[in-house]
Amino acid sequence: MKSCLIFLLLLCYAENAAALQLKQHIKTSVGMFDALEQTLTYSFYRDKDYDIKTSMNSVGTFGAIYPFKATYHSVGTYSKGKFQPQDYFYETESRFHKRSKEIVYKNGIPQYRISKKDKRTRKDDITIDENRESSNDILTAFAAIVEQILRKGNCNIEQYSFNGKNYSLIRTKSLGKEKIKTDYFSGRALKCEFYMQNLKKTDAGMIIKDDTPLYFWILYDKDTEAPFLAKAVVESTPLGKLEAITTKIEVKK
Repeated sequence: MKSCLIFLLLLCYAENAAALQLKQHIKTSVGMFDALEQTLTYSFYRDKDYDIKTSMNSVGTFGAIYPFKATYHSVGTYSKGKFQPQDYFYETESRFHKRSKEIVYKNGIPQYRISKKDKRTRKDDITIDENRESSNDILTAFAAIVEQILRKGNCNIEQYSFNGKNYSLIRTKSLGKEKIKTDYFSGRALKCEFYMQNLKKTDAGMIIKDDTPLYFWILYDKDTEAPFLAKAVVESTPLGKLEAITTKIEVKK
């Protein structure tokens, strides 16, 4: 799928090694409408390598108005809470266009990006901010939150994220434990608050603005104690409340 198949090497290295892999299936609604179906998979190998991937597609009325599908994938290494991406890739397809971007790293520092739009391809060297040179891509930032929960039992972490052009500041903090119950899972969950502040205002999202908190609740698989996102909520968007609910998990250890 991607031009630089580093993640296959990670899978080979992980053979016969201790690993934790969790895949969850998520459905998201916005306002009155079903909006997205998504899978999210994170893998940690030998307390050294990580692999995280998500795929999504629009559904229902939302999908009819705005047909969209996308895959995002990141791999790298980590140690004692410090993450070093090796490769980040995404591809999207809408009604009219296909796009993709790959960011290639060296020692956790982005080197260049390869961007495609339909049949056009370009390669650009990346100019980095020396004060933020080790910033994570957005999926690696999520992997760092998961690892923080695994290692310390909380989601208190602040980190920079880089999309190949612009930086964001991500702040996540624990808000304590709270009982939750969805149609699929229930229990006493770790509640967290997530802010993503785009450091260039022009890079703000269309639906979730950078001054809007996202709340999410973490439960644990009963057999392996692997954490998973049970629910996430943004109380107010231009289209109404956004709610993501996990419907199924698959865990390998």
